[in-house]
Amino acid sequence: MEVLRHLLETMAQAEPRKFWMMAVILAGAAIGIFAYGFVRLQRARLLEDTPTSRIRSAAQGYVELHGHARLLPGPEIIAPLSGEKCCWWDYRVERRRTSYSGGRRRTKWVVVESGTSNDLFLLDDGTGQCVVDPVGAKIIPSVRRRWRGYHRRPKSVPKKNSFFSLGDYRYTEGIVRYGAWLYTLGQFQTQIAFRADNESLDVSELLSIWKKDKRDLLHRFDSNRDGEIDLQEWEVARREAIRIVRAEQVGRSVQPDLNILNRPAGRRPYILSTKTEHELTKGLRWGGLAMVIGGLVLALCVVFMLTVRGLF
Repeated sequence: MEVLRHLLETMAQAEPRKFWMMAVILAGAAIGIFAYGFVRLQRARLLEDTPTSRIRSAAQGYVELHGHARLLPGPEIIAPLSGEKCCWWDYRVERRRTSYSGGRRRTKWVVVESGTSNDLFLLDDGTGQCVVDPVGAKIIPSVRRRWRGYHRRPKSVPKKNSFFSLGDYRYTEGIVRYGAWLYTLGQFQTQIAFRADNESLDVSELLSIWKKDKRDLLHRFDSNRDGEIDLQEWEVARREAIRIVRAEQVGRSVQPDLNILNRPAGRRPYILSTKTEHELTKGLRWGGLAMVIGGLVLALCVVFMLTVRGLF
């Protein structure tokens, strides 16, 4: 405490230009840190105040959902570095570069390759499924690992993180594992399956198709085998066309609606997290409180400097 007091007094006694520069920097930092801490506290309250919905009965709009990550039908999602099947991934490959300047050796890590998965996946809560678009989300993955090696792409992946790995390349990978439990907060919307059917038009189109293949039409509906379709036989063909069209309409009517979760408009958070709501709100509250206190401390330092300078 005494060291800080001495430092502030030294800064307060600096030449005017340097003094005001330091005062403005500290004041700006105080305002920024305090404001961001307040934002974190507000976000924690938002998470707590948003009720959990079930996919089957979720209202359209901003919702909180819980469920398990699943894959959509089609190609699997594979993490580029580990080769693990997953629902989402991001990765970064860095290379260590050494330079010499003024007789000093300087080493820094330079990103040579990186990427983030934009593939859609499913959220399943037991009552229904929802397609999740990860673009724009704050994602807290199942695992985040970092290791080093000697090649641009790793030859193997360690079972756990180690501080003693060697190599000129550094790899970082995060994945949401298949089947992982997820807490989600985002914009929920349902796209209704298209069911606008016109029976008469569909029947006419089907009959027109049948007329183009006269041989097949006669084979199916020329019951007296006179080489012509009379009115009675045409009525049979029309009833068969109606039966087929209605069967197709029933098939379309049972197509499920498509539920989608994606980034909300505005500044509301979009979160996909393998941590629970309690863990998230706890981290936001403690971090926000620490920032608010830190901002106030910096503001007091500015006031102290102004007081020592005789300006306050």
